Amino acid sequence: MVKEVSMSKMLSDAAENFTTGFMCSESVLEVLNRHYELGIGEEAIAMSTGFPYGFGDGGNVCGAVAGATMALGKVFGRTVKGDPAFKKCIDVVRELNDDVAEAYGTSICPELIKEYDFYDPERKTFCTGIVKAVIISFAKIMEKECGVTINE
Repeated sequence: MVKEVSMSKMLSDAAENFTTGFMCSESVLEVLNRHYELGIGEEAIAMSTGFPYGFGDGGNVCGAVAGATMALGKVFGRTVKGDPAFKKCIDVVRELNDDVAEAYGTSICPELIKEYDFYDPERKTFCTGIVKAVIISFAKIMEKECGVTINE
């Protein structure tokens, strides 16, 4: 993992990903993996493809939050049954979710975009803001918990 990240570069890359072909979950996971050097393989990016629109348009959590949750799991998650590491992972994921809910009133995709027609370019602009907010929250968590410095 890296010791520092460029916030402006991450935000720019996330917006570029999201506006040129990746969905919110893929955009977030790809950028966090690349900028933090998390070692997540391309198959994990593919695994995140079903998360947008509330898990395959199922009316659940925002895909950007889901993608960041995968990245937090990579850093703070566990691979051994009974490992108490799950508590830290749950705490940081909750922090990220709470950051989004505080900024947008919810982290549930259909509630977030209820004012927009899905194919309206304004919806894409709105969601780009959410993608960026998720990146910022993740960076804040990584700075606090892992000492990764955020450069503007």
